[in-house]
Amino acid sequence: MRAAVSLACLAAALAATACDRPTSTSTSTSTPTAPAYPVVVALVIDQEAAWIAAERWPLLPADGGLARLLREGTYVRDLRYAHSATDTAPGHSALYTGAPPRTSGIWGNEVLDPVAHTKVSILRDDETKLVWTGAPPAWVGSSTKVLQVDTVADRFRAAHPDAFIVSISIKDRGAIFAGGRKPTASLWWDKELDQFVTSTAFAPSFPAWADAQAVPGAVRAKPWTLLDADWVKAHAATPDDQLGEGELGGMPITFPHDVAHAPSPTSAFRGSPFADDAVLGLGLAALDAEHAGERPTLLALSLSGNDYVGHAYGPDSWEAWDELRRLDASLGRFFAALDTRYGSSGWSAVLSGDHGVTTMPEVANGIPAARPWCRPDAGPDPWGRACGNAGRLMPDELGAELRAVAAKAVPGEHAALVMGVIDPYVYFTPEGRALAGAPAAALRKALTAAILAHPEVARVIDTRALPASCPPESDESIDALVCRAFVPGRSGDLYVLTRPGSFFDPDVVPGKGTSHGTPYLFDRAVPLVARAPGKVPAGRVVREPMSFRAFARTLSSLLGVEPPDPEAANASDLTRLH
Repeated sequence: MRAAVSLACLAAALAATACDRPTSTSTSTSTPTAPAYPVVVALVIDQEAAWIAAERWPLLPADGGLARLLREGTYVRDLRYAHSATDTAPGHSALYTGAPPRTSGIWGNEVLDPVAHTKVSILRDDETKLVWTGAPPAWVGSSTKVLQVDTVADRFRAAHPDAFIVSISIKDRGAIFAGGRKPTASLWWDKELDQFVTSTAFAPSFPAWADAQAVPGAVRAKPWTLLDADWVKAHAATPDDQLGEGELGGMPITFPHDVAHAPSPTSAFRGSPFADDAVLGLGLAALDAEHAGERPTLLALSLSGNDYVGHAYGPDSWEAWDELRRLDASLGRFFAALDTRYGSSGWSAVLSGDHGVTTMPEVANGIPAARPWCRPDAGPDPWGRACGNAGRLMPDELGAELRAVAAKAVPGEHAALVMGVIDPYVYFTPEGRALAGAPAAALRKALTAAILAHPEVARVIDTRALPASCPPESDESIDALVCRAFVPGRSGDLYVLTRPGSFFDPDVVPGKGTSHGTPYLFDRAVPLVARAPGKVPAGRVVREPMSFRAFARTLSSLLGVEPPDPEAANASDLTRLH
């Protein structure tokens, strides 16, 4: 099936059996005073796979935030990215620009510092400084410098110079693409400082309205316990002490988790529901302080706690189930707070995920009940989830191995030829890239053979062989997806494709947990829900695959601006389904 659905086909599908129409019963309350301008909220749940949404959202209580969005909005079950590097920065940038990495310039979360050969944020900008409460600018900050295209927020700012635009996340890459180049405020949490920050790229000082909540100590003061123990035990197929889970922040792997008193409380905090609560709380503080609704308003929140929980404990863990249950409840309260401020018809929301996730290897290899799609009578899995054994590739270990292989393959070279490995690329040093002729061929041949010797690897793609122009988005082959993920001159030299279910270790808790980043549908398909009373149909479910561009186009339509991806003229817009 095609990733992009034309509006004509989509309209026909909505009238036929491809779409369900659940009964719409609003649980919201309203206030008599509507805002002068609509308040538009964009939400991205980090690591919220389409398969998670399809299988677990229906199990959530009716009074939660996700059930409300499904009743009052349109739900796309299968929003598909057109690139293979399914990570946070490429995902967020694709959502907010409508462009794949090849066009946007955002090919990964991190890059290798060319001098120190250490990993740094792809958004690191040596010309900027971090800004936080009560301190002058210091340390290197982040910016949109590497971004090659406009965002929805950039178009919104151009159309409305007085617009209120605030983006907040635990990660810089979760906030910056959402807020664009000229936000009112763009905030993210810094692990070393243990507080929310911005950078001089966006503001000379930290916003006063965020001061009281800049250090998130209050939200994590109580231990993380199961919100609904019976619900978690009824649905989780694994025990609380499942093998493979990581001791995040030094905490034991079983409940309760005392985040505030963990050996590393900042590591523990980001992998807990408290991280999402901190972001939602700051979002409401921004709306109140800036008198949102009195001018065109975009509040963009990236909820990253879900991602770190998955990385440390896996999507089948008690922690992952409780994170979903807690986030759903928090969203319910957040939406109710919007009702109180603006009335139930005074705000709109668009929600999606930046990438998916795969089952943890210890679960995949040892607990058949956790993978019901692998039963003999299950039939083909629509999300392409793996049924074979799975494993982890350790990037630093692989990098060290490949440096030794390179030294043997090209004897006489005194400089290192391999800089390192960052999912999914192997990066050469300038000396490695400068090789030509027989030495260059020998280097790539030896490295490819060494990588393929790892059972977790399916293919190694020499990025020099990728075409100058990528196939159209309708082509969902591995080679086409890799092409659209590659940025010439910036991405790596060898693309490493892991087998379904295997992945590069994310280094959250080294050697534990799980990850994402592959071109397979369990990583590439995410949900999309849009709620906009009078603008988006309520209670509809779209089952056909839809292009990732639908997020940017729908959000742009709700904001009343032209989308930043004019070349995607046939991309769907959920406001046009009436």
